[in-house]
Amino acid sequence: MVPNLVKQQLWSPVEALNLLVALTDRHQDSTSIMKILHVMETYRVSSEWTDEKEKPLLQLLGSYNSTDLIQCLEKSLKDEKEKSIETLFFSEIRQTKDLDEETLEKAQKIVTTVNNLIESGDIKQHRDVAHARNLSQSTATENLEEILAVLCNAVHLCNAKEKWWPRANQMISWCILALSDTGKLLEMGTGEGKSCVIAMFAALRALRGEKVDVVSSSSVLCQRDAKEWNDFYSHLGITTDTNKDGDRKKCFQKDVVYGTIEAFAADHLRQIFEMKDVRPDRRYQCIIIDEVDSLLLDEGVQLTYLSSPMVSMQHLNTILAMIWSHVRQYGFLSTGHRTFVQGPPASFFKAIFGSIDTDETGIDGAIDILRIAEESKIVPEGYTEEIYKSGKDDILKKLKIVSQDAVVDFFKEMEQYVPYDFTVYTLNEKGMLHLRKPSTYTNQDIPDLSFLVLGDGLCCPLYDSEESLIKPIAELISAKIQYTPCTNSKDNQNAFLAKRLTQGREYVVENDSVCPVDFRSTGIVELSKKWGDGLQQFVEIKHQIKLSIISAVTNYICNVSFFQKYHGNIYGTTGTLGSDSEMHFMQDMYPQISACKMPTFNQRKLFEVQGTLQPSAEEWKSEIKCVVMTQLSPNSYRGGRAALVICETINKAKEIYEELKGIIPGETILYCRSDRDSLSKIEKELLPGDVIVATNLAGRGTDIKVSKQVNNNGGLFVILSFLSDNTRVELQAFGRTARKGKPGSAQIIMTSDHLPDEFRTSVSSLEEAKKTKERLAAEKMKDMMNDVTEMKLREDLFSEYCRTLQDIHRNTKEYEKKAVVAIMNEFWGIWLQTKSEDIDQLKRDELQTSLRADLALARSKSESRLHHVQAFTTTSSLGIMHWMRKNGMLALGCLKKLWHKIKVGQP
Repeated sequence: MVPNLVKQQLWSPVEALNLLVALTDRHQDSTSIMKILHVMETYRVSSEWTDEKEKPLLQLLGSYNSTDLIQCLEKSLKDEKEKSIETLFFSEIRQTKDLDEETLEKAQKIVTTVNNLIESGDIKQHRDVAHARNLSQSTATENLEEILAVLCNAVHLCNAKEKWWPRANQMISWCILALSDTGKLLEMGTGEGKSCVIAMFAALRALRGEKVDVVSSSSVLCQRDAKEWNDFYSHLGITTDTNKDGDRKKCFQKDVVYGTIEAFAADHLRQIFEMKDVRPDRRYQCIIIDEVDSLLLDEGVQLTYLSSPMVSMQHLNTILAMIWSHVRQYGFLSTGHRTFVQGPPASFFKAIFGSIDTDETGIDGAIDILRIAEESKIVPEGYTEEIYKSGKDDILKKLKIVSQDAVVDFFKEMEQYVPYDFTVYTLNEKGMLHLRKPSTYTNQDIPDLSFLVLGDGLCCPLYDSEESLIKPIAELISAKIQYTPCTNSKDNQNAFLAKRLTQGREYVVENDSVCPVDFRSTGIVELSKKWGDGLQQFVEIKHQIKLSIISAVTNYICNVSFFQKYHGNIYGTTGTLGSDSEMHFMQDMYPQISACKMPTFNQRKLFEVQGTLQPSAEEWKSEIKCVVMTQLSPNSYRGGRAALVICETINKAKEIYEELKGIIPGETILYCRSDRDSLSKIEKELLPGDVIVATNLAGRGTDIKVSKQVNNNGGLFVILSFLSDNTRVELQAFGRTARKGKPGSAQIIMTSDHLPDEFRTSVSSLEEAKKTKERLAAEKMKDMMNDVTEMKLREDLFSEYCRTLQDIHRNTKEYEKKAVVAIMNEFWGIWLQTKSEDIDQLKRDELQTSLRADLALARSKSESRLHHVQAFTTTSSLGIMHWMRKNGMLALGCLKKLWHKIKVGQP
């Protein structure tokens, strides 16, 4: 334990040595020494710690016997008082230099005054809500003091049931938000009461007569918070609702609306695109974001759109099925640092012949290669003739005499006959590629082909990527159908992507529906999300379930643009604001926003155990089981604890759950779904011996409750079983323990087997892996800036179309409107797809000019068509595409790139 104190930088090596000497001199019983060290580790006792009488630990070691010392330490540490207002302001907030002195002095006076009212009991005289409403427009110190007192009373009466009051650091956070002229983001430690601060600040803005939108990362969390704070809002005469289902117009008439970003963005699109009366009078006055880093960073350029099914494009399902029938024959294999696409197995001579250009080699067919094998003694004499005369089933039987080693050797012989260099692999016991014959030549002009040699005379070609296969597969499909040529290869690419995606990782299948999973960040099963570009349909074909209707993207908005509608009135809280590069990204996107780091109300008692990088998945599972059992089991110096194991995917969570459930002394709970029933499983208080195994669902916005006995034994022990994409996700996971001043521990236990191939073999320690991940996260921020530029162009084009749409609604006769809008929407969706390459290249002026001209022509044609056919109420995509092709706008079948990161709003 002493080395752990040094690793946590609580004691220097010299101080730790002095500590060990003092312990062994005065307390010779090893159990007593372990108990003392356990208390020190649990409460993060540093060399600078002193008790209430200002005595340092080394002095106390010589003043008490073991039993009395342990009791003295536990009493002193458990009874730790909250930090004083002076400490919070002078020692911590001022040191960050995030706020100007005028704001600090004003906030300190407001909080000190209200805190004195709480301590004296006089605050009960400050309950006049109507008076607070009248004062709400003012930022004068005495007026904010009165408003804060009224809000604290409301919290005390409605949420605390008269048992507690908002803490000083919560009141300080409220003051900083209330005194900010523009948007403000607060980094508040996990377990510091962010939802209370959000509710109190939302109430202030609502008292001013503003409409407030409160956004969270999960609909379950939104419903939870709205319900938890409903009595508080009602007490203040403020109406509230959750933006989920039901009467949306009625919902948006409320003062405070809780919801996810997808729900808010979808309702915005319903208003401006579908012209539905959803939020006609609700301005974008104030938005408060819970877990702001998740929504502004992890999902910063996420796109929300309302589904626009195109039934007439169902003819494409046949083509998708044909593509899948070819792609399904391929797979993916890894060497540990490089991934290949594995082609379908074939007899070794056919596999070689199908992969090489035989011009000027004298090889006219696969049988010629088999003759070379016979001449090289790889196969017996007369074997070629036997194979030539055999049927397919007989060939497979006869191939069994050809050994794997013989085929590997044959590739060396073949290099003498063809101008190719062969790299040959076999599979090891773990199912990974093992190099048997390296590349022979260094001449880059000689093509290098890779093969996997199986048993029984079979082998497979290996491809560097699926890119080299897309054109051949497209040509095979093209030969079987009549179509107008097109350069689009996105469908083929997404067929290979569908092969890569794993059920229980990137998606789940429920009720015959494919639902994507945000496994990298929140762990949420995204019931309202569908992939585009045929990816959704390929995964559905993969699982042999009914195909969903192909949708056209005709409306959209990304998170950045939606948040910018609030013109800087963006406020938020999170436990982790992020790295410098992430902060720069947020400031570039939202220049009116500033950030401030808030102190905790008392010392955080998280003890971070040194993480481990296990060399294999089996050793990883074994280590997790060992650590969990060690922490759950009582020993000579402490009782048993409870544990939370956070896994990267649903599959891995289920795997660890199965490993643990038979050996855990208490209850084992699996938490992988973001619904109400699943959340109720983890709302119970954990007892010693209990374990929760979860995905990232438990890593953000979840308050894991533990019993007093668990806290006395060291608190909840959290294991993060993977290396997260960024430090913020890691800190959020560790934030499930050591909350509200209680003790807790956390550790990363991961395996190199779960790392991406590109740096699996180059990483030898957890520290190296973290540095690599942080570098990749910084690169991601740069990519996001490029994505924002492209999305800005797309949204400007969408705005241009919306102006045309609004004009149609104003000037078209009612009985024609529905048909004209349907025609124009399908035209617009197909136009977007055909212009995808120009959008990628950011040809803004050219695109805007083209769109205006094309929209005018399309509108004229659609209205003319309606005038000639009275009964016509809709049109088909095929008709639109045919007309566009005649007018030189596209080649039929040219369905260009959509976007992968898309959310579908409820229709």
